[in-house]
Amino acid sequence: MSQFVRHTKKSGNRRRRRTTSAHYVLEVTTRSKWAQQRRRQMWAGWAVRLFLVAALAVGAYFGARTIFDRFFFSNPEYTLRHIDLELDGIMTRAEFLEKTGLQEGINLFVVDLPALEKSLRAESMTSQVNIQRVLPDRLTVRLRSHVPVAWVAAEGETGDPSASPHALMVNAQGLLLKPRHLHPQFLSLPAIYGVKDDNIRQGEPLDCEDLRMALQLLAENAARPDSLLRIRSLDVSHGYRIDVLNDQNARIIFANSDFAPELDRLQQLLLHCAETGRTLDTVNLMVKRNTPVTFVMATASAGPAPGSPSPEPKPHRKPTKKN
Repeated sequence: MSQFVRHTKKSGNRRRRRTTSAHYVLEVTTRSKWAQQRRRQMWAGWAVRLFLVAALAVGAYFGARTIFDRFFFSNPEYTLRHIDLELDGIMTRAEFLEKTGLQEGINLFVVDLPALEKSLRAESMTSQVNIQRVLPDRLTVRLRSHVPVAWVAAEGETGDPSASPHALMVNAQGLLLKPRHLHPQFLSLPAIYGVKDDNIRQGEPLDCEDLRMALQLLAENAARPDSLLRIRSLDVSHGYRIDVLNDQNARIIFANSDFAPELDRLQQLLLHCAETGRTLDTVNLMVKRNTPVTFVMATASAGPAPGSPSPEPKPHRKPTKKN
């Protein structure tokens, strides 16, 4: 009997365990379905919110566009009637209007200012661009030009670079410039010959050591207001030196390095020429002591015979050395 009772108790425990396990599985399944339902409700709520936000954004966009179109783009009060230009010699008014397509009578807010600025900066001579709408009917455009300091001749070119159709100028930073018009002040700029570089294109900087040294010499001389040196051309083809011709066709050789002491010695020599009335022919400033110098001298000739033409004096060069 006791064995039977014990067997009966074990069977009851199994049934209770089975019931508890089934209840646990049912509870987990119910919770999983409830969580899935909650997630669906959450995603549906977010979708509704996003739809409402998108609808409001689209409505605000078209509403603002309608308002702007009515009060700005279609408003006759903002018709462009005045185009004020300061072009700094870069181009004429007619060239500006042709290039940009601007004309009076269009709506002031139709003008695309970023595109207009980009078009004007494409001119290699343009340094600064300032464009402003002045309500209700005015557009102001102010340009500032790069300041050229010299002409740059193509490699192998020996003539006047300003007369060449492919002539380019350069500013103090080495940026190559192509002017639309040859202003009188451009014609007096010095010419730089012998630049060895295949990248000679307008609107781009020229990364060339010889050109940088020539520009440095020009800047050093320009910074001396009392300098008597007037440079007509610079030849940088030798690399280790710069051959300069001044306004009196004197040939002056500079070392391709520190120019300040060389310009100091040259200034003393030019002052000596001015005081004595002598004309400088050549000077080699690469030699620091006993600088080789030659002068142009005109020989005095006897008076011509009566009725005969006066002979022209022949120049003679007298070599000297100056410490």
